Amino acid sequence: MTSKMIIDALRERDLDAIAVDVAARRGVPLTELCGRGRSQSVARARHEVWWRIRHHPERYLSLPEIARLFDRDHTTIKAGIEAHAQRLAVAAIATSA
Repeated sequence: MTSKMIIDALRERDLDAIAVDVAARRGVPLTELCGRGRSQSVARARHEVWWRIRHHPERYLSLPEIARLFDRDHTTIKAGIEAHAQRLAVAAIATSA
């Protein structure tokens, strides 16, 4: 699956705004965010997108559904979401200290 196909799939699900927002804030091209790159900045941005999709207040998507959208295994999605949640927790502790 190409990054364009992933972007189209997100658009069909009305989730593309999440990816566009994260890509813009983190300075990562949308095609890289939806691609296969593994640099730290791209991976962290991708993890945030997965986390935001999983926790979307109006659309519940399971791990396998997100995995299908991004052409990944559901365990990869789970690990990415957990990594992002851990970074959020560390940031919250650092902010409150």
